[in-house]
Amino acid sequence: MDLGDSLARQALTTGMRVTPAAAPPGITRLAVTLPDGSIQHFERATAGGPEDWRATDFESTGGGCAFNEPITSQWGCGLDAFTPVTAR
Repeated sequence: MDLGDSLARQALTTGMRVTPAAAPPGITRLAVTLPDGSIQHFERATAGGPEDWRATDFESTGGGCAFNEPITSQWGCGLDAFTPVTAR
């Protein structure tokens, strides 16, 4: 399993809340709040599909980091389930 899938798996299996996040036009961005209060972001082109998701920014009280890791459609389908209907 690659890093993007690992981040998506962790977020989807332990996340406490998924919310749409601010993004430039044409981009769908989700913020997943993890049990420790940190937030993992995922994004894809609004016209994209489950294979187009990428793990991006990670925010926590101790710092953060930026990712640009692809996610396979297996985990992308899980993220699509939380995507607002207007962004599908």
